[in-house]
Amino acid sequence: MVAAKKEADYAFQYAQYSKAAAGYAEILERAPGDWEVESRYGVCLAELGNLAEARTHAETAYTANLGSQEAAENLARVYFKLGDKQKLVQLLYQRGKDMNSLESYLLLADYGLKMNDPDTATMAVNGAIVIANGVDFRPYLKAVEVAEDVGDAKLATQRLRQAYAIAPEVGPVRAKVAEYGLAFEPTTGLPPGL
Repeated sequence: MVAAKKEADYAFQYAQYSKAAAGYAEILERAPGDWEVESRYGVCLAELGNLAEARTHAETAYTANLGSQEAAENLARVYFKLGDKQKLVQLLYQRGKDMNSLESYLLLADYGLKMNDPDTATMAVNGAIVIANGVDFRPYLKAVEVAEDVGDAKLATQRLRQAYAIAPEVGPVRAKVAEYGLAFEPTTGLPPGL
């Protein structure tokens, strides 16, 4: 079983969904109840176009392990494939709000951008900024992306300067600062916060 799971996980990691799905289906048939297998099987099915069954597996896996970020991300991915925007937003927003999940808010911001929904993306990055509490630059960098998406150059620059104040030596922050033509000096940084 361990070897079979390892092989299926390898195929899953490299987007070989039909191979991974076959492996996961066999594992679930022999030993049902492994939420990781169930969750990844759901993603495989969604990628292969079997959306109704994908939803069942991904929801079952998430219900079996509500604390798992992976199960939540996989379920969100299935909802996205299904075009169920309401369920996707509800899932990630609740995790962000109720579990203080920075990762869920950041993922929701990404989906907001993919769904051409700047309001959802903005709400998500603002939630992430509150949780990050001035110690993590990622919500600010994501907020730059969201502000750029809606054409708000002033807000994008502000968020970038806040990211720079938190993490002036981090590669992606420095690259963006250079792209914006800002100076690499302490006065470029702005205090974190909304």
